[in-house]
Amino acid sequence: MIKQIKFFIQRGRRGYADCDVWNVHSYLSDLLPKMLRQLSVGYGCPSDLYDKKATNNECHKWTEIIEEIAQGFEAAQFLDKMKYHKWVDSKTSKGAKTLEIDYESLENARKKLDRGLELFKKYYLNLWD
Repeated sequence: MIKQIKFFIQRGRRGYADCDVWNVHSYLSDLLPKMLRQLSVGYGCPSDLYDKKATNNECHKWTEIIEEIAQGFEAAQFLDKMKYHKWVDSKTSKGAKTLEIDYESLENARKKLDRGLELFKKYYLNLWD
């Protein structure tokens, strides 16, 4: 409980806590999707992504890009927590289960992460209100 109070105070003073530094990628992968989705609702978009032909959703392209970036960071969480493992029936012991890698899920997560980071890099300076 003392550490939690210490971390709370650190975040208030400097914007991050020691525990956030110990695992920066995990901290950001949890924080950024929420922030990005909030940014995509009710705010503007880069002028080159503004669609004059769209009605009531002129920034739909920007919203889609932000969603891809958010999903990329969620894919990082998926990979970090090794959620690409699945329990399957054992081939050698009847009634037993073994843990195997779901290679399709693993590859899909890697692709989403790569795409999200590519877009994050490209639009990094556009992530503001």
